[in-house]
Amino acid sequence: LAATSPEVVVPGARPVDKVAGLSEAEMTLRFERSVPVVLTDAQAGWSARSKWTFQWMHDNFGQEEMVVSDMAPFFPHTDRGKIQTVSTSMREYMRYVLGEINGLRCLQRDDDKVFYGNGWAPFKEHESLLEDVSDRLYCVRDSIPRGAGPAREFNTTLTKVFMGPAGTVSRLHHDTYATHVWLSQIRGRKQFICYPPVDTECLHCFEGDETEGRTSLFDPSAPDYDTFYKARSARAYSVIVEEGETVVLPSKWWHWAKSLTPS
Repeated sequence: LAATSPEVVVPGARPVDKVAGLSEAEMTLRFERSVPVVLTDAQAGWSARSKWTFQWMHDNFGQEEMVVSDMAPFFPHTDRGKIQTVSTSMREYMRYVLGEINGLRCLQRDDDKVFYGNGWAPFKEHESLLEDVSDRLYCVRDSIPRGAGPAREFNTTLTKVFMGPAGTVSRLHHDTYATHVWLSQIRGRKQFICYPPVDTECLHCFEGDETEGRTSLFDPSAPDYDTFYKARSARAYSVIVEEGETVVLPSKWWHWAKSLTPS
């Protein structure tokens, strides 16, 4: 596997602000105005920043079952019969990510069809992992309650750890329940290419229930404007989220993401 993957250059793409020390009022205003941001200080105090290495995952969660796919996230309209999904152990997947001898590489159908582990939700079974991170942002008034019962089930199901080698891609979508979303980059570098909700009609998205999120086959890394002709009018934003940074996207912001290094 390649150790790095090149940044995608989108002509005319706008930057995303990188800031620190946002107040709750300032963050709420960004949500109200639908303005994305990268927080450079949201991981302050997280022991995961030094602790969560690929080798540490290999050594401490090696027996965990991982479901990895070469197309992510799953698009029910188009992926059946095309996606390759494999069940493997964390130990084997970490070897794959690190480029060590493993049993996954021989299953990879193409160099750019790398396997992405984008579904691991460990916090229900391994509550101690929450001691290494936080499931809240310091500047966000979160409406999802903590506590036992359905609230805990809902929160731990939505809180995931994404892992993969350089070149893993999350295809263009916005998230389930039309929630605000955030991702903290603990290891590696990841590029996000985003589009505001007002450009939804330009992205040739599949119609569907908003609670399941929305998806589009438009690929900003290799734009096919003959097929997706309206996408020329969509206003792209591009940002590289560095190790230790956190990207926050308001409700219904479309995003495409690629790991530029193992992540």
